[in-house]
Amino acid sequence: MEYIDFINEVEKSNPILFELHGDRTASDLDIDKIEMYCDIKFPESYKIFLKEYGGGYFAYTVVYSCDANSDFYILKRVTKEWVEKNSFFPVIDFETGDLAGFKVSDKVCESKISVLHHGIGNIEVCKECDFFDALVKYGLRP
Repeated sequence: MEYIDFINEVEKSNPILFELHGDRTASDLDIDKIEMYCDIKFPESYKIFLKEYGGGYFAYTVVYSCDANSDFYILKRVTKEWVEKNSFFPVIDFETGDLAGFKVSDKVCESKISVLHHGIGNIEVCKECDFFDALVKYGLRP
């Protein structure tokens, strides 16, 4: 996959971005557990990332993970009730109060990333931006 190749190239050229400890990678069972609890389906791009990298600190962002022992465990950060109320599932934390994630419609996460701006409470859709595009845009470029 071209994004994983790109991430690996960035890691080789700038390893300091990836020196913070990441969370363990997720299994299909880990992902299924979160999807069942939240009663939603994740986009394939997020599942691929969880299986390949796990989550936690990732370059200039934090990615929520399926690692129950992590501070960035999805279920420590997101409740099913909050997701239902906001029709939004956050997966990237900018550590500024703003979050990137997926709009949820009929219990399915859209494939495009949206950004929830905490100060004004609106959700802005990144029109041509899937999960990997968002990682490149927000996580790999300062």
